[in-house]
Order: sequence, then C-alpha cells, then structure tokens
Amino acid sequence: MIEEFSAGGVLFKDGKVLLIKNPSGVWTLPKGLVEEGEEPKETALREVWEETGIRGRVLSEIGDITYWYMREKQKIKKRVIYYLMEYVEGEPRPSWEVQEAGFFSLEEAKIMLKYKGDKEIFERALKLLPSFLD
Repeated sequence: MIEEFSAGGVLFKDGKVLLIKNPSGVWTLPKGLVEEGEEPKETALREVWEETGIRGRVLSEIGDITYWYMREKQKIKKRVIYYLMEYVEGEPRPSWEVQEAGFFSLEEAKIMLKYKGDKEIFERALKLLPSFLD
C-alpha cells in the first residue's frame, strides 16, 4: 500500500467558489501533493495557483479527509487537508493538469461536486465562512 498526503483549498470570491474539472471529467476542489520541505498551507496555495491561475489567501484550516483509490493496480491511501481561502487575484485559466476551472454559485457547486469528501469539506467551509465575512 502507498500513502499520499495532499493539500487543497476551498476558495471564495464574491459569494462564489472556485472548482476544477479533473482529467476524469469530475468537478472537484483544487489540491495536490505536499512536496518535501513544504508546509501543507503552502502546498494548498501553490496548487490552487498552478491548477487555476487564481491566487488566494488562507483564512483558516477546514480539516482533512482520507480516501482510497487505485492507480496502476496499486491501492493508495490518500489524506488531503483543506484550507478556507479568499480570492486575492487572477482569472480562472486551467493548467495542463485540469480540463476546466471557474467560479460557481454555492447552489451550483453543491450539485456539481460528486465526491463524498468534497461535499463534506465544502459543507464545513460554508459553516466557517460567515466568521470571516465583514
């Protein structure tokens, strides 16, 4: 068994949330592997930027999820820590790693997100968000 550790962000701008469409065609939250010597918070900011062209600022840690998946007949246990982020700058432009990137209303996002872990993290982010609004 292989274990992976990733970090990602739930980034909000003007009442909308940033989502990506992964190579499998599923809308999800931006995330990526924590590199050696990198703090998870730094990874989350870097991955959001690399995958979407959007720079964010971390407001708070949301929490983490763990799931299993298969890659080349190997079982992989993946843990992902997510951070609540606010928009700083940039326009959505998908990288080579993703099919699409964009901002969507909260109602749209609830329908678009398919993975159980994404839905959990998104709901946790929505509960945290009001404490950071003016």
